[in-house]
Amino acid sequence: MIINVVIFVVGFVVGALVARNNQEEVNKLVDEAKELAAKAEAELKELKAKQKKSAIKKVKKPAAKAKK
Repeated sequence: MIINVVIFVVGFVVGALVARNNQEEVNKLVDEAKELAAKAEAELKELKAKQKKSAIKKVKKPAAKAKK
């Protein structure tokens, strides 16, 4: 039990030190991820708009019955 707590504390401290040393790289990755997320949202909106337009175009009126 005590060993688990010690391992957890050491892991937390090491993780904090590594993150602090690499903060610039982490910030770059976060910025890139935000840009990609924005692009993906824009593409998703475009696809949804195209899908709505194509659904409207495909609706046809029923054919009129031929008179005898």
